Amino acid sequence: MARFKKSFAVEIQAIPAVHNFIKSSLSKYSICPESVTDFIIACDEIASNIVEHGYASAPATKGISPKFVLTIHYIPGRVTATFFDSGAAFNPKDAMEPDIQKNLRGEKKGGYGLFLIRKLVDKIVYSARRRLNVTRLVKQT
Repeated sequence: MARFKKSFAVEIQAIPAVHNFIKSSLSKYSICPESVTDFIIACDEIASNIVEHGYASAPATKGISPKFVLTIHYIPGRVTATFFDSGAAFNPKDAMEPDIQKNLRGEKKGGYGLFLIRKLVDKIVYSARRRLNVTRLVKQT
C-alpha cells in the first residue's frame, strides 16, 4: 500500500499541479495507462469544481488563499483519491443528469463534469461535516 498527500491553493493553477501530482505518484506502479488517465481526468474535474465553485461565494481573505488537500492511496487493483476542502458543500448525489438537448440549444452550459466523473471511476463517496467536505473517488485498476 502506498499513500501520497499534498495541499493545493484554491486557484486555477492548482489543476495542472493536481494532474502532475497524481501522475508522478502513480508512475512507479504497474497500472493500466487508460485507468490512470481516467482517474486523472476525474480528479482534475473534482479539483476544478473545488476551485471554480467551492469558494465562489466566500469572502476574500486578505493575503490568505484557501487550500484543499488531496490524498492518493494505492493498493494493487485499486486507487483512491480523497479531497478535503472547506468550500461550499455539494453532494454529488443531488446533481441532476445533464440535459443534452438544452445544452445543444444553448439554454444551459456545462453540467457535464459530474456526469463524466461517474463514467470514469467506480465509486464516488461524499460527506460534509463541520464545514469540511470530503470527496472520495475509487477506481479499480
